[in-house]
Amino acid sequence: MTQQTPQAASRVQRILSYIVAALVVVSLLCIVAILIGTAAGGFAQQGGGQGIWPTVFLLPLIALPIAFILLIVLLIVSARARGKAAKAARPAVDPGKGKR
Repeated sequence: MTQQTPQAASRVQRILSYIVAALVVVSLLCIVAILIGTAAGGFAQQGGGQGIWPTVFLLPLIALPIAFILLIVLLIVSARARGKAAKAARPAVDPGKGKR
């Protein structure tokens, strides 16, 4: 059995994961604020375009799809990094010492 240390995440992977997490958390907070505001009656009193409610309402509609796309990008970046690491860890085969 070989002992392998896990590969450290690159800077791009860390940045992408933090951005995805922040977008999802902010979107969920906006959804909770919409639910609380609607239950308290504040959402209906604000009207069509006054106050912060239009921003709170639109943010999850924009941020969640962006987070999903960035999550796919993070998967691709991680897969490519693991592929490079596996290729580098593979022992070199000498063409002269093949099977006979």
